Amino acid sequence: MFTSERVRLRPPTPDDAPDLFRLHADPELHLITDGDPFVPHHVEQVRARLLRQVTEPPNGETRVPLLAEAVADGRFLGNCSLWGINAFNRYAHLGITLLPEVRGQGYGTEVIRLLCRYGFRNRNLRRLELETLASNTAMRRTAEACGFVHEGTQREREYDGDGFADMVVYGLLRRDWTP
Repeated sequence: MFTSERVRLRPPTPDDAPDLFRLHADPELHLITDGDPFVPHHVEQVRARLLRQVTEPPNGETRVPLLAEAVADGRFLGNCSLWGINAFNRYAHLGITLLPEVRGQGYGTEVIRLLCRYGFRNRNLRRLELETLASNTAMRRTAEACGFVHEGTQREREYDGDGFADMVVYGLLRRDWTP
């Protein structure tokens, strides 16, 4: 669907359930990537959710979930999404979660750039936003490498398992985006 030299983004299918289950079954990772409480799921529950998305697809108005895989061998890398899409004001948020073993290899930067291309070119958005814990230096570096500007810090916004942590907000305007 959307491809760079090493990464392809595509809609997930029910066959991706084992990979997505492996990615999201870690309660510690959940603490830093999701604002909701961790609820253990079975792989078949993930498959059922994916099957519903295929048979009863959402209209794509507010969230577009995608799967990231390696172009070379189709290896699962993680998932990402454009979410909180506001068509009237033409902005959205983006988020990514990569498997631990592929982090630090530049895949995150490629995924973010592909999401930006999709958001700006294919959705005609004018602004993209990215939020992460202030302690997530890898994501902060990735955001800045992709042209995002640090726009603020929300103090003690998200629970990280030990207490409430600061959240940083980054923004990228279409006019500042370099394809």
